[in-house]
Amino acid sequence: MYKRGNKITLRKLKREDVDKMLFWGKHEDPVFFHYNFPNLSQQERDLWYRIKVKDCRRKCFAIEDMERNIIGYISLRNIKFFKRESELGIVFDPSRLNKGYGTDGLNTFLDLYFNTLKMKSLTLKVAKFNKRALRCYEKCGFKVSKEVLNEFEEQDMGSMTMKEIVENNEEFVIENGKLMTNYYHMSITKEIYLFHKENEELLITL
Repeated sequence: MYKRGNKITLRKLKREDVDKMLFWGKHEDPVFFHYNFPNLSQQERDLWYRIKVKDCRRKCFAIEDMERNIIGYISLRNIKFFKRESELGIVFDPSRLNKGYGTDGLNTFLDLYFNTLKMKSLTLKVAKFNKRALRCYEKCGFKVSKEVLNEFEEQDMGSMTMKEIVENNEEFVIENGKLMTNYYHMSITKEIYLFHKENEELLITL
């Protein structure tokens, strides 16, 4: 299954893609460390791949640039086939950010999701401090449904690092020894997607 965008190609994730992710760049900001691809052994990469693709409630797609370099992946989890809904996860090579791949990749995926896979709705969770991701989701038509304070994904960073994060980012607090931050829950339906796409195309022609 292939889907071509303006800057990327979307296809089914392959096992060899996981090996290439080891050579991705790294985030230097500690609040983004959990987005860095971990330094896994071959057996751990085998397991990582199986978890992503073998569960019937999951799907995973590779994102390639036009030179066929893998630059990211999109995952679906908690797929509910009867309700035609699921949750979105998207990760990019940190060295390929701010080049338009995210918006093009997500728009290409939404076309596949709603028009080819015939799904009805899609949800995601994004940290409020992650302004770049938030802009991308809003640009593609996602709407915020609620905001919640929850445990940050990465807790194993040491108390000094946690304190530095809180001092430098107002979206973080420490409660009962846990690093907490605000998350947006966002969603998009097929109807909203089609309306958003139609209006985008209209603006282009004006």
